[in-house]
Amino acid sequence: MNVHILDGGEMACTDGSFLSSQYNQGMHIALANPVFLIEHPKGRVLWDTGLADGLHTEKDGVENWIFKLKVNQTLLKQLNELELRPGDIDYLAFSHMHIDHTGNANYFPHSTIIMQEAEYAHAFAAPSKPMNYADYEGLSDSTFMKLDGDYDLFGDGLITFIATPGHTPGHQSLMLRLQDTTMIISGDVSYTQHHFDSEGIPIFNTDPEASRQSIAKIRRWLVDHDAQLWIQHDVEHYASRKAKNRRNERITRK
Repeated sequence: MNVHILDGGEMACTDGSFLSSQYNQGMHIALANPVFLIEHPKGRVLWDTGLADGLHTEKDGVENWIFKLKVNQTLLKQLNELELRPGDIDYLAFSHMHIDHTGNANYFPHSTIIMQEAEYAHAFAAPSKPMNYADYEGLSDSTFMKLDGDYDLFGDGLITFIATPGHTPGHQSLMLRLQDTTMIISGDVSYTQHHFDSEGIPIFNTDPEASRQSIAKIRRWLVDHDAQLWIQHDVEHYASRKAKNRRNERITRK
């Protein structure tokens, strides 16, 4: 199983107090935004789609509420460099349906979409659609796998979705068993390692108590599965994993 780490754009929070009460008002926090392409013998899985490729033309980035967003290289270009097209992606899985994770979703209408049923209800079935619905409305007629809790995708323990609600109603994380390590990709359970360690809860999470329970769940899974945590938005985690990825060319499990 091969895992490619792709660049889903850059982010910066301009007021950290929205992310955690332990961050000062006006505190600037740089955030990573990786996308993951997992090549399993039974199919290719894309985890999240990053910020919209269209932001690539905005050289200085754009402001969106408390976030500044920027795209340095498009997702399509990165797939092309791997000699792949959107139609080559068998499964598209979302941690959740915020704009930094759904920006290029409409490229993949022919993929099977994997998300928690609660997230589907919020993103597609609710009478009032989220503000970023246009980012992914092209998937409305796609084939969906609507999950209700934890799920082992191929039944071999290599790709497992972990239900971690709280940030959004159907947020999920991802566990990958690789050749030399097991890694858990957090999604937005936490934004940084400090955020995770201190159980910081963003004020815009849909359910603070569920958020705390999801952090506790991830801690248990890390111990139970002897796993390493990749906090998806943490710039230091991203930099260290990218460096490892460059040295090894790709993270693999044979």
